[in-house]
Amino acid sequence: MLPGGGHYQTGGWKAHWILIVCLLLYTLSYMDRVALTVVLQPMKLEMGWSDTQLGALQTAYMLSYGALAIPAAYLIDRWSRKKSIGVLAIMLNTFSGLTGLAWNFFSVIIPRIICGAGATGVVTGSIAMITAAYPKIRHGRAMGIFNMGIPLGIALGAIVGGVMAHNFGWRSPFLLLGGIGLLLSLAAFFLKDYKTINEGITVSLQGLWKSVIDLLRIPTLRWYYLGYAMMLVTSLAQINWMPTYLIRQFNIGTDTAGYLTCIISLVAIIGAPLGGVLSDFWYKRNRQGRLWLPALSSAVSALIMAASFLAFSINFALGLALILIFGIVNMTAIPALSVISQDVVPVAYKGLSYGVASLCMYALGGAWAPLLVGSISDALGGGANGLMWAVVIACSGGLLAGICFTIGARHYVADEDRVKGSLLRSDK
Repeated sequence: MLPGGGHYQTGGWKAHWILIVCLLLYTLSYMDRVALTVVLQPMKLEMGWSDTQLGALQTAYMLSYGALAIPAAYLIDRWSRKKSIGVLAIMLNTFSGLTGLAWNFFSVIIPRIICGAGATGVVTGSIAMITAAYPKIRHGRAMGIFNMGIPLGIALGAIVGGVMAHNFGWRSPFLLLGGIGLLLSLAAFFLKDYKTINEGITVSLQGLWKSVIDLLRIPTLRWYYLGYAMMLVTSLAQINWMPTYLIRQFNIGTDTAGYLTCIISLVAIIGAPLGGVLSDFWYKRNRQGRLWLPALSSAVSALIMAASFLAFSINFALGLALILIFGIVNMTAIPALSVISQDVVPVAYKGLSYGVASLCMYALGGAWAPLLVGSISDALGGGANGLMWAVVIACSGGLLAGICFTIGARHYVADEDRVKGSLLRSDK
């Protein structure tokens, strides 16, 4: 038993309220991110930028997301999760609104960098709080609901971004989303938190470095971090370039591209709760199933995505059917991946564990996907055909992820057993 405060109770309406607020903030963060992907083409036409520059906007966002994930997570573990979420959500939504006031490349990329810094803390703090609020046997389902924020945010962001850009210009979605997000950010300050636990770790650069090294000594996490990075190369290639590809391939407007992206993402929502249920089901029968599920999902979904982009150039209906299946299969991996980062670490590292994951998944793979696809597209002549082949090449990341997760599964049970018995204490 740890000193100070009563035992932190899991479940109940307080846990559900934590999940609801965190889900809404996560959804808004993805709406902001995806609104930019929908307006890339009109932004390109107005500003005269290349595909490489358009890709650099998203890469800058994600590099910031990854680079500041560790210090943000370290602060979250040592200070307060609910206060950190609230402050960083305010920062995210303020600069989301400022994106809509941009006049040149730097006035877009700087707010995107700051948005990435805010988003990383919101997600890291949310995962730590949600997994603490529910018993372990319910972690997969809770994360399944939380990660519905990804496809839901993509769907709503595509609709809001596409329709508003079509009617009011590409800047308008960011002004709206920033205002709504600022209001919602205040709710984070009223969540029930668990007590910050020091466990003899000093709040310093030396303490931070030691904590990161401790995490990297866990075999499951090393393969998990690398696998997640490879998986995001494929996923973010699709998220960031799908609307632009549809506009170029079928000569449609941003509103129509937004509707199509919304449909794709709404169907993908099925994958999040399904993945959560499958994760818990497989875990009860074989604990290695926590990693076998994302291994299978990432590899299979990568093949389906490559096939869908190739099919779009031949038949729209076939391409759409395949990309719908891709969304469902790809999303089934996410709940298990959120849980894994928490289940093999001591209490004091819950936030930092996902912070390191964020750094690795973006710095080692995902953040480079938009820039990589844009550069390959330019090298292949641009247009719909060049962009199509660039995305297909990026699908190799999902296959590599499947290999990494399979290797990580061999260590998962032993690593989880090492931290059994860790208790959380209730904060005041």
